[in-house]
Amino acid sequence: MHTSTALDLMRRALRIVEAQTPEMADAYMHVPLDYYSNADLAAREREIFETTPLALIAGSEIGKPNDYLVRNAVGKSVLITRDENGKAHAFLNYCRHRGAEPAKGCGNARRFTCPYHAWTYDNHGQLIGMPLRDRHLSLDLSQYGLTELPSEERHGFIWVVLRPNHPIDVAAHLGELDQEIKDLGCAGMTYHPSLAEQHLAVNWKAVGEGLLEGIHVPHVHPQTFGMNPQATNVDLSFYDRVGRHVRYGFAMFDEDGAKRLRATPESEWKPERELGCVWLIFPGLMLANELYGLLYADLTPGATTGESYLRYGWLSPYKDGPNGMPSPEHMAARAARGVGEDKPVWEGCQRGISHGSHDHVLIGRNEKGLQLFHEIVSQSIGYNGLRYG
Repeated sequence: MHTSTALDLMRRALRIVEAQTPEMADAYMHVPLDYYSNADLAAREREIFETTPLALIAGSEIGKPNDYLVRNAVGKSVLITRDENGKAHAFLNYCRHRGAEPAKGCGNARRFTCPYHAWTYDNHGQLIGMPLRDRHLSLDLSQYGLTELPSEERHGFIWVVLRPNHPIDVAAHLGELDQEIKDLGCAGMTYHPSLAEQHLAVNWKAVGEGLLEGIHVPHVHPQTFGMNPQATNVDLSFYDRVGRHVRYGFAMFDEDGAKRLRATPESEWKPERELGCVWLIFPGLMLANELYGLLYADLTPGATTGESYLRYGWLSPYKDGPNGMPSPEHMAARAARGVGEDKPVWEGCQRGISHGSHDHVLIGRNEKGLQLFHEIVSQSIGYNGLRYG
């Protein structure tokens, strides 16, 4: 994070702690229930997920030449490989013969053989062989490679657009946050999995709400995230809309800490230690700094309006926890427990959205991050049903 930005956020966090009041929205937001259930809106949202760069995996997940990983992304099977020269590629994981999936899981391999008729592809996506080749002498194998998807490795992630031949420009997508995300240092971190793919019986936007506020933490996560020092702050937060992204943050210090900082020259402040930040990168990537690493969550819609998927993990620059802190594996397991605590609550919210007799969800003035999120999504899909009062 640029020094001037970090200091500005520190000053805002300091004022918030001293006043014991968060940055507030101007009014309450009323979100009609059909915003979560309308099939036409869901189709527009899926269009966004399929045409926007998605950080499908951390680069360290395929850290060595010939590593690969298969991901489900918005209902599509995607094979992500790193070739012998270290370049990452992304392909639709469907055989060009009859559509079966040549690759499964993850590992290290130079070639992938379809389980149906044994057509074989290399990690550049090229069709390199098949049984009974003499029956197909006139077939140009170069025309039957796996369909490649636009991809780009940037800031420690492999970003993919799920539409073939669609343009990809991750720097343009991140916009003003590009340098800030780079400065998080994810390119030098190792990914530790929490949840490979958690199915949630709830609309993805309702899950997005839960990623952008801490008010629920003492009630839902008293023994997991509630153990963090910042949990006592609950809603003492600042919020920014940066392009189509949201930055949400809070102080990692209390009122005594605020007095200490006031007595300390700004040149000696340590924003990386004193601030907790969450970045929701449109449409559904969450990054959040925690202790000595980062939470990394990839939220995508499911096949219906009432389901979604959450991939969750923890990124660490250390092999072991520094200074006696919990290990990266412990932090990843803790993150998984947190989602396990959220899941029944989120799914209860979906039942309320689906069957409640009320006509709207209320977003409070102290939930400004949620308001920014819904405004961004609504503007992106052409929805004009949000109301304020």
